Amino acid sequence: ECMALDAPSIRQARQEDALVIAAAERAIASVPGRLASRPGEIDDDAVRRMILDLNEHGRGIYLVAEHVGTVIGHALLEALALTTTAHVVRLTIAVHEGHQGRGVGRALMSELLRWARSTPHIEKVELQVRSPNHRAIALYRSLGFVEEGRKTRRLKIGPNEYLDDIYMALWVGQ
Repeated sequence: ECMALDAPSIRQARQEDALVIAAAERAIASVPGRLASRPGEIDDDAVRRMILDLNEHGRGIYLVAEHVGTVIGHALLEALALTTTAHVVRLTIAVHEGHQGRGVGRALMSELLRWARSTPHIEKVELQVRSPNHRAIALYRSLGFVEEGRKTRRLKIGPNEYLDDIYMALWVGQ
């Protein structure tokens, strides 16, 4: 099989992508522990505002992966707000249900990292990942991310059922 034909195209998110992105996040969040948010906590307008904030107001970058005209993943880098942390961006990525394991995450990650490395004031990319998400952790490690810490029992997904959050980062500065 030829992976090149299957490769998603990556582009900047537009405000009209917000509904699809929010719906995809609600689907992912319906499985406890996949996202920190619960489905009811994901708001279409908040997604739209984030796209506007990052892509049009320059606080970072928000990308989508498309395959045959359908958005199948999204990812963003959001600059931290304070002057002393403005060199750091927080990474969020989601590959939509049914599209995992096909290189969508890697394609989004490589475009985000290309942007981060070519943006002079960005020096560090940080992310949080759930401890059971071995596929994502392996992807991040393969791209050079290192574990910086772990917050134990950070997410409560059921009675006496918790997940750890692993903090990983990649230095992209000179």
